[in-house]
Amino acid sequence: MDVLVVGAGPAGATVASGLAEAGLKVTVLEKAQLPRFKACSGGLPAKTRALVNLTDAAFDENVEDTIRRVRFTYKHRDPVVVESEDPLVYMVRRDRFDHAFITDAARRGARILDGVEVIGVDPEGPRARVRTTKGEFSARVVIGADGVHSAVARSIGRANHEKLGFALQAEVPMSQKGLEGWRGTIGGDFGRLPHGIGWVFPKSDHLSVGLLSFTKRRGWKREELFAFLRGHNLDFDLKRTRVYGHFLPRWHGQKQFQEGNCLLLGDAAGIVNPMTGAGIEAAMRSAHIATDVIKDAFWHGDPRLERYTERVLREICREFLDVRAMARVFFSFTRTCYQLGIKNPQFSRIAAKLLTGQMDYTEVWGAVAKAGLRRS
Repeated sequence: MDVLVVGAGPAGATVASGLAEAGLKVTVLEKAQLPRFKACSGGLPAKTRALVNLTDAAFDENVEDTIRRVRFTYKHRDPVVVESEDPLVYMVRRDRFDHAFITDAARRGARILDGVEVIGVDPEGPRARVRTTKGEFSARVVIGADGVHSAVARSIGRANHEKLGFALQAEVPMSQKGLEGWRGTIGGDFGRLPHGIGWVFPKSDHLSVGLLSFTKRRGWKREELFAFLRGHNLDFDLKRTRVYGHFLPRWHGQKQFQEGNCLLLGDAAGIVNPMTGAGIEAAMRSAHIATDVIKDAFWHGDPRLERYTERVLREICREFLDVRAMARVFFSFTRTCYQLGIKNPQFSRIAAKLLTGQMDYTEVWGAVAKAGLRRS
């Protein structure tokens, strides 16, 4: 085969779809049986829609709720509401959304093999060898899109386990009456955990509620999450509430996402928003970059796969430098930043522009400075 993709999430499905449509022989390996559950809040910023290789009908079919209202709080108090006539965030359920993605990749010509776990990758030579629980594969290019515990990243010496954050997430069944107050609305809470955030995201029949900290990895208790739930006055049945714990990477300054003929995408590369832990947008952006670079390598005589790293650094991580700086300031002085920043009347406009793609993080410093001057 030409390209072997490890992982059938949004990044893997996006690159497989693009390369198969370009005429390359593509195989996707997924260790789980599809469709598979994925612990994830499932929030797609509106600007992400342009990255999704699905028809409008297929996309709309998989949207659980369209968010036009974001409610921020500090330890459940001091609410700040961001509202927009245009969509700010799309809510999806990852098992359905990812399955739609990978089904579309198969329709475009990619071969999908589930229940196949990758054990190791040897990137040496003109063809990389991939050892799995179902035998050995080889390909001219191997793409690691297999998440935070990527077997591909580990094999090529690019794993970033020491930089992981940890999240506890609950799937809370709710009656339609109980969901009414959250329709079209998501919640974000600060100050409860060090260097962390809490969220409430609505789905069609339940709420996804969670806490994330990039520094507090030990001593987690389910009671902390339940206290967060009670703080939102949610009427939930403890016996029916499923709780999941999972690790999250984040970009911490790493500058290499390729080794030989192996490329890393999304969570596998640690290309995750350093402030929020959001990864779907960056995963798909990295997948589109990988698609361009690999097509050039096969069809246009440019074999330099290192161009993938160069473009990721320029097109994604340059913006993440500003995000990381903001995260350091915000999480070091959360209460002060909440009072002076998020409660600033100009914050709603800035947040809406970030979510819709009218502004990127490199422009935020200037916008914040102007907002501060107007307030003074």
